[in-house]
Order: sequence, then C-alpha cells, then structure tokens
Amino acid sequence: MKKILLIFCLLFFSSVLYSQTRVAVLPFQNMDGNIDYNILCYDLQESLTAALIEADDSGEEYYIVPADSVEIVLSELNLDPSNPQYKSDLWKAVQLLNIKKVVLGTFNKQSDKFLMNTYIYDVKMRMAYPNNQAKDIFKTHEQILEAIPEIVEAIKPGLK
Repeated sequence: MKKILLIFCLLFFSSVLYSQTRVAVLPFQNMDGNIDYNILCYDLQESLTAALIEADDSGEEYYIVPADSVEIVLSELNLDPSNPQYKSDLWKAVQLLNIKKVVLGTFNKQSDKFLMNTYIYDVKMRMAYPNNQAKDIFKTHEQILEAIPEIVEAIKPGLK
C-alpha cells in the first residue's frame, strides 16, 4: 500500500512539475566591452533568478532553473557572456536545459549610468516575445541591482 501511495505521489508531483513552464535566466551580456563590468553579468543573473523564484514561491506559475544548473551547462560548453558569439552559441545551452522560455538581458554603460534591457525568448522560435520586456532601465553602478524588482514586475506576466 505504501508503494502504491509513493508511486501516486511521484506521478502527481512530476505531472505538476512538467505542467509548469520551465524558465532559465542566463547571464546578462556586457555590451560595453569593458571587462571590469563582466562580474555584473553574473550578479544580475543570480539576483534576477532569486527574485523570480521569490516572486512565485509556491512554484505554481513557472519553474526557474537554478542558477548553478545554468552555470554548469554554460561552463561545459565554454560559453562566456563577454564573448561576441555568446548570443548565437547560447542556444546550445538552452537545448540542454530543456526549457520553454529563456530570460536574456543586456547592459551598456552610457555616461555614468548603465542602460539595461531584459527580454523573454521563446525557445522554439528563438525570438523575443513582444510583450513583457524590461527596456531602457537606467541605473548607476551602485544602484544596478535595484533594477531587479522593476525587471521582475515587467517580465513576470510573460513567464506563465
């Protein structure tokens, strides 16, 4: 009887897990080219991943692939967000992650502020959804992580 109950629970939870939209947040791309800002690629990714998980802590709307799982796949493929080929090569990683949507962002330093844009891409089409984008967010270096709540608010409805 316990085995039957255990199998039923496993089937139920796996069906719930697979009915959710699997989403991965990849490291942001440094469009500035200054290698001093490369650490921000990963800081923004990790902060956005954590914020999206917290925004749906019940896990009913979507499932965010953990940042360390994304990092393992990217390192296996030797993908670096500072490399100009990053945007074209990341689709190999996306296939390995078995996800439906991917969150990609860019930043560029303009004068004393960073311009950030974040998009949700459909994995099959490899195109950004026209809605639920976080565009033209300007923050200073000290305030850059303060953009995360703005980004979450803009993109969260598109993750379902």
